[in-house]
Amino acid sequence: MSGSIRKRGEGSWQVRVSTGARDPASGRYLYAERHVRGTKRDAQRALDALSVEVARGGHRQQAKRRTVSDLLEAWMAHLEAQGRAPTTMHRYRTAIRANINPHLGRYDIARLGPAELDAFYAKLLKSGLKPLSVRKSHAVLSAAYSQAVRWGWVERNPVLRATPPPSRGKEIRPPTMTELGRLLQECNKAHPDLAALLHVAATTGARRGELCGLRWGDVDLERGTLTISRSISDAGSEVDVKDTKTHQARRLALDATTLDILRLHRERVEERAMLAGATLGPGSYVWSQAIDASVAYRPDRVTGAFRTLRDRLDLPHVTFHGLRHFTATTLASQGVPVRTIAGRLGHANPGITLRTYAHYLDVADQEAADAIGLAVGALYPASANRPSASSSALRGTTTRRPRRTDGSSPRATRS
Repeated sequence: MSGSIRKRGEGSWQVRVSTGARDPASGRYLYAERHVRGTKRDAQRALDALSVEVARGGHRQQAKRRTVSDLLEAWMAHLEAQGRAPTTMHRYRTAIRANINPHLGRYDIARLGPAELDAFYAKLLKSGLKPLSVRKSHAVLSAAYSQAVRWGWVERNPVLRATPPPSRGKEIRPPTMTELGRLLQECNKAHPDLAALLHVAATTGARRGELCGLRWGDVDLERGTLTISRSISDAGSEVDVKDTKTHQARRLALDATTLDILRLHRERVEERAMLAGATLGPGSYVWSQAIDASVAYRPDRVTGAFRTLRDRLDLPHVTFHGLRHFTATTLASQGVPVRTIAGRLGHANPGITLRTYAHYLDVADQEAADAIGLAVGALYPASANRPSASSSALRGTTTRRPRRTDGSSPRATRS
């Protein structure tokens, strides 16, 4: 029975023995493999032991060839048994079906290496796929191979040594106040319900799925608050109702205009329900295409309607998520504390807010500096002794008064 020893690194060896069987898919011989750490003599002893084991038939199960497709199928079943969210499972299945299996599905999991993975990433990019989508496939493969290592199917994860395309953060470009006004006015003409949703999105910074998941029981029109405690997402043909991204509910105060918008919206949907003989209760969704508001707006349909609206207004750069950025940047420019902005947006910690909106917070910080400068500056008497940026006391140097064009020095004036 043929066998071989191959050095894989310093003190690392691969021993391999042919099982005599062929893979039914490719027709290639199957091998039993074992990785050994130590000297070459240790590797030879391991080879001898493996040869005996294969000859006795004890390595038949271990010698079974597993493909990348087999690994991904087993990994997905493992995740499903653990109760992973349907939206996550749908996202993984999409990446596997559309990108990974067509290119790598038939690879032996033990033979897939960083070079093959890098070639795979390059092929996806060349086909027009965006770097972020390629990185998603990279993440799926990495997680699946990490599980394969824990199961003992492979010795190490080759995806960790691959080089996915770098992720370049998109420049934040929220709509201007004028652009937002055009969107709301145009939408209100054709779709008042959607206009109300867009208005609340712009004033609260709530995520699309959080707005779709709002029920009337979450809205307190008397106290002027709404509570975000759930989110809705599309999972293929299904709708997934889950808790928020941070798994925590948050209560937001509402301004007077937003309250008026919600009151008008409530009257509108109540009137429609009454004409159909239906009633609205605390469990009814705030935005729904059903007369009794028993079914929530689907997030993807909201985005589709929004895109149609913005394209009609020739605002291709404005996205639904941009309304969330509008909230954050507007609050930052008004000097609202970072912690307050993070709380309204539902960020897990203010650090996320700082990293995302650093540029706008710098502007607010400069305004804060100017404000404190005016306040403290008022403590000094309005006289020639008042310190200034050009004074010798601040600069530590002697300054000269500017001379007039006629050569004489100007006299000091009192204010």
